[in-house]
Amino acid sequence: MILGTGRSKGFTLVEVMVSVTILSVCLALILSSFTKSIRAAELSRNYFKAGLLLEKNIFEIYNSEITIGRSSGVFNDPDSRFSWDTDVRESGEDSLKEIDLKVLWKEKNNEKDISVSGYI
Repeated sequence: MILGTGRSKGFTLVEVMVSVTILSVCLALILSSFTKSIRAAELSRNYFKAGLLLEKNIFEIYNSEITIGRSSGVFNDPDSRFSWDTDVRESGEDSLKEIDLKVLWKEKNNEKDISVSGYI
């Protein structure tokens, strides 16, 4: 048998480099999708928590004496980055008061909020 006439059964360096490149790109895309889903879950958790705090504040306002004017504060919470802002005004009706309630928090470098308005 003459040497060099048969085909080798291994991979060339170019084939290995192309395979590693394709694998690296796919892995980067998969990791990117995981980080985006984690960020979306965290944002959803913050909006849910803000909604619960908003509901808590609505019941506190409803069950207490309502005073006209603006007030604000920070929730007594282990994660005290949530704050609230309330504006109570007289409405055009006889005994109704218009209430605007907002819950605010910091999300990275942006300030997010959720608000509700109503009459009591």
